[in-house]
Amino acid sequence: MKRAKNKSKKTMNKKTKNNIKAKPEKPTVKLMKDLQRLAQLLQVHQIELEHQNQELRIAQEELEVSRNKYVNLFDFSPIPYFTLDPDSIIKEVNISASNMFGIDRSKLIGKHFITYIPLTERDIYNSFLKTVFSSPEKQTCELHVMNKNKRVFHVRLEGLEVVNILESDRKYQVALIELTK
Repeated sequence: MKRAKNKSKKTMNKKTKNNIKAKPEKPTVKLMKDLQRLAQLLQVHQIELEHQNQELRIAQEELEVSRNKYVNLFDFSPIPYFTLDPDSIIKEVNISASNMFGIDRSKLIGKHFITYIPLTERDIYNSFLKTVFSSPEKQTCELHVMNKNKRVFHVRLEGLEVVNILESDRKYQVALIELTK
């Protein structure tokens, strides 16, 4: 029995040694080929990403140019413009509007536009506001607005809701065309 055990141990040892020796070098070669292929793929992806980054930079520059054109058109327009929210709070204002009201732009932003409309005409303005938000077309109304020095201007308001898919907030833009003169 002892002999059978020794013989089986020797047989197992030989089989184990043969298995260890029998392992070919191919997996190492295959591993090297896989690593080279992965390195090539990484280089290809790196080049693709560099091209995409370049395209993004170009698009960003074009967007900046476009934004600057819009800002210049809005800010330096001779017509007073406001961007208002549904509660009639001023979100944006151009230089002409700031000059008309005699108030610095930064101080107009965040104020209620309706405070510059005489009490007797606020119903007209509220009706105009509702119409702007219920219609996709440009709406108009005539009323008076007062500036900081209580000077009254007879104006025609032209308003249109601004639809921006990137923002969920509703806004509308209003142009004030002075009729006083």
